Amino acid sequence: MKNMILSKDRNLFLNILTMIILAMSLLAIGLILLIQNSGLHLYMIIIGIMISIFIFIVIYLLGLLLLTIRITKNNSIPKVLIPFFESSIKHIYPIMIMFSKLLKIEKDPIRRFFSEINNKIVILQSEKLRPEDILIITPHCLQKSFCKHKVTGDINNCQRCGACDINKLLDLCTSYNVKLKVVTGGTLARKIIKDHKPKGIIAVACERDLSHGILDVKGIPVIGVKNDRPNGPCHDTCVDVNKVEEAIKHYLRR
Repeated sequence: MKNMILSKDRNLFLNILTMIILAMSLLAIGLILLIQNSGLHLYMIIIGIMISIFIFIVIYLLGLLLLTIRITKNNSIPKVLIPFFESSIKHIYPIMIMFSKLLKIEKDPIRRFFSEINNKIVILQSEKLRPEDILIITPHCLQKSFCKHKVTGDINNCQRCGACDINKLLDLCTSYNVKLKVVTGGTLARKIIKDHKPKGIIAVACERDLSHGILDVKGIPVIGVKNDRPNGPCHDTCVDVNKVEEAIKHYLRR
């Protein structure tokens, strides 16, 4: 089931990227036809420059498309191209979201695939870290809404009753000696990152918050783990703790 969802997300992501390439190609062709069929010779230089820019963008996006296909199939790309790919995918992502909005296409599959691509990039290039340099950030909705022992201010308030996944995450943190923080939103998450200065982050969130967080954090690798929402958004959510553990093991190289 998971592979089927990832395959659909990938296909949608690649289809939208292809549509952007086609749109840029059509603009370039339209400008070429304008030059050929008009007498506006004074503007030919400007239009020629614009055509060159459009052609460059098309070639650039085609390269990005091929690298995206390669990394999804082989989980690797040439090391020298990783910085280019990482920067490019983060720049094209907001355009794809805007494009999907115009076409009234669901955004969550694009957000999910963007997070998956980001994770692959982090796995390819992040360095081995010490446990104390790893920070897990989770949303407060992982805690049961009926719980009176709020953990957003202090994770030690958790009574370890096992009703929610906070208890399992604390067990992981104890086993691997990594830090865990529960946040109410992006503002608090940014403050915690600034205060703790981690060298590697594991972020648990919904598709929207994950993609925003990945774009927001600069200079620190972020592995994203999507939470599950059986009770609807932002209410009694849960997370696959095994995926969080896999991310910890990656950073520790275990």
